[in-house]
Amino acid sequence: MNSCPLGWWLYDERTNMDLEEMFKLGVSSCEMLICGTLYVIDFKEYQQYRKSDPTKKRRIKRDLKTAERKGIAGLR
Repeated sequence: MNSCPLGWWLYDERTNMDLEEMFKLGVSSCEMLICGTLYVIDFKEYQQYRKSDPTKKRRIKRDLKTAERKGIAGLR
């Protein structure tokens, strides 16, 4: 079982489907509107960052839907 010390947030279902499609197409990065903010998703570096502030980067990962998580990003 994977440990999740800091926790991971899932993307909402629609965003996740769009990201999976982009990943499968082999693009190196894409822009996505997530919770009202425009993000750049970098599949080569497995990172995301706000387009308006590329200095603050966050790791992303592909995982099973059953993996440990904090919740769904933007939803309470």
